[in-house]
Amino acid sequence: MKGPVLCGVDESRTADGAVHVARELAERYDLPLVYVHVFDGHSRTDAVRRALRDAADAADADVAIEAGHPADRLVALAEARQAAFLVVGNHGPRGSALGSISADVSRRAPCPVIVVPPTAEVGA
Repeated sequence: MKGPVLCGVDESRTADGAVHVARELAERYDLPLVYVHVFDGHSRTDAVRRALRDAADAADADVAIEAGHPADRLVALAEARQAAFLVVGNHGPRGSALGSISADVSRRAPCPVIVVPPTAEVGA
């Protein structure tokens, strides 16, 4: 297995579970870890950027900040970096299995996609 584990991160609480799962995968398979934040003009990019850098330093990970539609940028980055895995959180409505971003990424990604639900119990 080669290529990094990409982890889509936003300012929501659901990103915590995705970060944990991505870190575990990177450690288990001895792969590089890249936290990816995609902003569309509505997110608090400066605060997210600082939090990502802190988390990346703690996990010996890289950070990618992208502008555009989250699903488009995550899929494009997974292709460009030949990702081994793409990990995203899910904060879609309760009645649906996946939110729109995680569903779109799952359909189009060139690698396995792990969708971490907001109710996932992940250990520290």
